[in-house]
Amino acid sequence: MSAVLSLEGVEKGFSRGGEWTPVLADINLQLHAGEITAINAGRLQGKTTLLKIAAGIERPDKGTIHLQNQNITNTSDRHRSKLLGHQITWIDRDGPGLPIQTTKYVGWPLTLHGHKRRQAETAAAQALTRVGAPQCATRHWNELSNHQRVLVGLARAFIANPTLIIIDDLLDALGYQATEQTSDLLRTLIDQNTPRPAVLMSTTDIESAIYADHIHHITGKHALQRLGRERAGEVIPRRRIADNP
Repeated sequence: MSAVLSLEGVEKGFSRGGEWTPVLADINLQLHAGEITAINAGRLQGKTTLLKIAAGIERPDKGTIHLQNQNITNTSDRHRSKLLGHQITWIDRDGPGLPIQTTKYVGWPLTLHGHKRRQAETAAAQALTRVGAPQCATRHWNELSNHQRVLVGLARAFIANPTLIIIDDLLDALGYQATEQTSDLLRTLIDQNTPRPAVLMSTTDIESAIYADHIHHITGKHALQRLGRERAGEVIPRRRIADNP
């Protein structure tokens, strides 16, 4: 099965005080349709940088990136922005960053696909109902609880049927029950979507990652270490909403 996204030999760093500081070193990662891959690390350890490189928001200093067998490493900023708006969806804790109604934020990916504003907002209201958050439709981001922000983010993530969804720190610190419910919802949305997207998410809390298919930790040497399920701390079988009687 070919990968939706492949990162090969990716490196990233920055210069500070005349010295080079590495952030990511020799990152190799493959994401496949229908699977959730979690990147676990502490604050300021490079996980958001890795996700931005995967999304095309930042360029790596070294390495190559393929999206569905297309080398996008050195494509133009315009082309990368188009991919981000169409094939790739990015969601994070910051939300829209503007005082706009939730339906406009959720429906924005559809407007990039040429839908009229009213059509996009109607579809956004339906997407919010799908994730169990219809009451959020007329609210603004700063009026939402952390859990509601997660639901709104997921509604936006799936509305335009992307092939790759990138979630930055959105599922952290929800608590065990909300994490389980949200993870089940995410899995159900993936299974119901056509095409089934690959999902790349970052987490600070390992508890937010235990329902992922693959978990990688950014080590002190700025590389990725894959964690086994027993090391990730999973002690109960993963279940799906669709499996419930």
